[in-house]
Amino acid sequence: MIEIKLVDESSFQAVLDLKISEADERARFVSPNVRSLADAWLYRENGDVFPMAIYWNELVVGFLLLEIDKDEAEYFIWRIMIGQQYQGRGYGRKAVEVLIKEAQMDSACNHIIADYVVGNEKMKHLLTSLGFQETGFIEENNEVAMRLDLKKEE
Repeated sequence: MIEIKLVDESSFQAVLDLKISEADERARFVSPNVRSLADAWLYRENGDVFPMAIYWNELVVGFLLLEIDKDEAEYFIWRIMIGQQYQGRGYGRKAVEVLIKEAQMDSACNHIIADYVVGNEKMKHLLTSLGFQETGFIEENNEVAMRLDLKKEE
């Protein structure tokens, strides 16, 4: 079972130890987790950026940096990664599905935003297969912006 939990003392080192493949690293598809944790620390006083460990049962298999923007009524998947040794098992898909369900239950959230670096076909496929639609191109980051409008559960 996949769970997404706030990074804490018990998961901090496991998140730092997660690595992506050398090819993905060279392509700069995702920033290192140490950078994401630093970004979360920088924006901590805003109260809207959350570093999340992705668990498969009790094992940390990935990381998600989530921004919740109440003014825009959106969740933003700032970064998501699955450790190289855990890739190809559907953990990334399941983690995004868990996030979608959480967002659907949040009355203050109407949509989820995500993006991917041009060339990251795995992330493009994941997002489009879950219903995300392309909304534009972010030239300075070489990223394609995506959006999922939420269907609220009654």
